[in-house]
Amino acid sequence: MAVLLVVVIIGLLLFLIKPNSQRIGLLPTKMFAHRGLHGAEIPENSLSAFAYAKQSGYGVELDVQLTRDKQVVVFHDPDLKRMCGVDKKVNELTYAELKQYRLGTSSQGIPLLSEVLELLVDVPVICELKPHNGNTNTEICEYVCREIAQYAGEVWIESFSPFIVRWFKKNRPDIIRGQLSMDFIAQREGLNFFEAFVMKHLLINFLGRPDFIAYRAGDRAFGFQICRKLFKPLCLAWTVTEAEQYRELGDVYHGYIFEEKE
Repeated sequence: MAVLLVVVIIGLLLFLIKPNSQRIGLLPTKMFAHRGLHGAEIPENSLSAFAYAKQSGYGVELDVQLTRDKQVVVFHDPDLKRMCGVDKKVNELTYAELKQYRLGTSSQGIPLLSEVLELLVDVPVICELKPHNGNTNTEICEYVCREIAQYAGEVWIESFSPFIVRWFKKNRPDIIRGQLSMDFIAQREGLNFFEAFVMKHLLINFLGRPDFIAYRAGDRAFGFQICRKLFKPLCLAWTVTEAEQYRELGDVYHGYIFEEKE
């Protein structure tokens, strides 16, 4: 009976963490600039940051969310406090209202995803979908699909929300999808212990069967290790800033979402 119980537990674990059957062998590029190539004079997720990444020959990672009038904008935080110095939420403002705010001390505004893709032309893109109004809300997915439909380059989607990844599995299986994760137990991000545990160990992979895993550099989890070694999905590390990290992580990850340290 004990042996049977162990077999059942192992079988359940493997079912939960299994990614999609392998359908991609290589990343379109190994290096993706995190929110574009940004720094003191170039704000993150700005047209300048994406132009600089393109000029430097890198792929791009960016964040998207919806405004109140359902425009897809490229912006990371749920509110404007850090980047624009205004205590207002992105999803409570129309795009016309957002346009009045500047990124940091620059003269640049918050771009639309369509503007960024027009600038990048065919640069490989990893697009992180951020619901912000609840992890089970998948409304943004359809809007993003419309925006990327005519893009000449590769666009892969990813999200911390397994429900967004599941939406793509069910509705747009042709689009390469990835599950973002990290050690959520060390940094709860508003999750209870059970939610943090299953997210950390990729016990949510059964929902979306992701094509790739993007895991925070330096974090460790038995679920991720088993998934990586047994099923061999493409794995990306985020967000890498030091040369030493590349050397340490080289045998684990196929690619990197990185920032250049100033």
